[in-house]
Parts: sequence; C-alpha cells; structure tokens
Amino acid sequence: MKTDLRKQLTGQINAMRPWHHDILLFDDFSTGRVFSPDGKLDRPSNDGVSLISPRVRYLAQLDRLYPDGMSGKSFLDCACNAGGYCFWSREREIALGVGFDVREHWIQQARFVQEHRTVFPTDNLEFHVMDLYDVPTMNYEPFDMTYFSGIFYHLPDPVTGLKIAADLTTDVLILNTALMLDSRNPRGLTMARESRTKVMSGVHELSWFPNGKETLRDILLWMGFKDLKITMFNERKDNFRSRIEIVAARAPGRLSGLEGESLT
Repeated sequence: MKTDLRKQLTGQINAMRPWHHDILLFDDFSTGRVFSPDGKLDRPSNDGVSLISPRVRYLAQLDRLYPDGMSGKSFLDCACNAGGYCFWSREREIALGVGFDVREHWIQQARFVQEHRTVFPTDNLEFHVMDLYDVPTMNYEPFDMTYFSGIFYHLPDPVTGLKIAADLTTDVLILNTALMLDSRNPRGLTMARESRTKVMSGVHELSWFPNGKETLRDILLWMGFKDLKITMFNERKDNFRSRIEIVAARAPGRLSGLEGESLT
C-alpha cells in the first residue's frame, strides 16, 4: 500500500513542479527527494527555480529564539511558497500558522502538503492566495512571529509592504532578502523590473533592491524593532543579488542568545 501511495504522490508532485521547498511528508518521502536524493537542485535543473532544504537550519534558529517551544504562539509567513516554514513551525507546536502567497501555484502545493503530510501535525495552519498589500483587509490579530523572506525585493513599495508585516508582529520578525550592494549609496534602494508571469517573481513588475544592510537597519528601527542581528550574509563578488537575513525583535536585548552581527 505504501509503495502505491509513493507512486501516486510522486506523479502528483511531478505534475505540480517546479517546487522550491523540500518538505518531508512521511518516512523518507519528501517533495524534494522526488527530484533529488538530498532534496536540492539548482535553478537550471528545476525550471529556473532553486529547490532548497532549509528545515534543519530553520528549526535550530527557532530553538534559539524560543528555547521553551512555541506552544500557544502564532506565526505569519509572507510569501510562504509551498508553506515549508509554516509546517516546520508547526513542529514546534505553534497554535496558529498563516501563510499566504500571491501565486496560486505555491498555495496549491502548500495545501497538497497539508493534505498528505503525516510525519508531523498539519492542523492549525491556513494558506491563502493573497497579495501582501491586501493583508490588512483580513483583520488578523497580531502574530508573535513573522517570516518575511524572498518578498521585499519583489515589491513596488517595499517599505509599505514590510510595515504591513511589522505592524502585525509583536515579538520577532525574520527578514531575508536579496540585495544590490552599492557602497556609494548604502542606505538607498535600486529599482528593477521583473516578469509578471514567472513563478518566482512578483506580480507588480516594478521592484526595489536594498543597497546595503544600512537600508534595512534604518527601516526596521523606524518600524519599532529595538534589537537587530544579521544571521546570514552572502556577498556576491559582483555585488548583484547578494543576500542577507536579519532577525528583528521588539524588545531590547531579546536576541542576546542568537549568534550574529548586531545592528543596534
């Protein structure tokens, strides 16, 4: 029976490609391992989309932020893709997880995983096809933690977009974004244009890349976060689309147990 199920799900996962998140469903069967033994593929091998397996790193980060677990806490994932971070946060017993993405392609994947994942609970999670700028119409209660990854540089007004997420965050926000480094203007933004149709692009065509960590630091401080740490910085030699992750907390000293470069 399990063999038949694997065969059936393999066909469905193939039909729903490309996948960006490798998510374990049961035993050793995951969405990414359908395509690769380690659940990873580079963009040229995956219809222009990188296939990633960040669960271990993310859970280690959660355990440092919430050493007593996340029972009773709520989680918001902006541009959630296939919902990986919602599912992994549920492993730490969040009471509510909400993920949304502007592209139906990814939300279909998230709902597929929610239906077929048995290795950990998938209840108390909801997924929506939605634009970030429409989130205020949902009248959500504030969330303890927000994940804001891979979306800042797809927005025509990223400051407004990030503020929407920040205003819904009471404790910790994780911002992960590509950069277009410019040492002459490290507090600026560089405009770009992108496809409306590619699944890993935004839908507004106009977008902005931060020119440096200084841009993001000043924006997050202005939004009321008192403790900031860089937990990842991959700098490209050509300065094009380097990448940074900043963990931001409302309370001063909140991130004292987290490794990284302080920005405050």
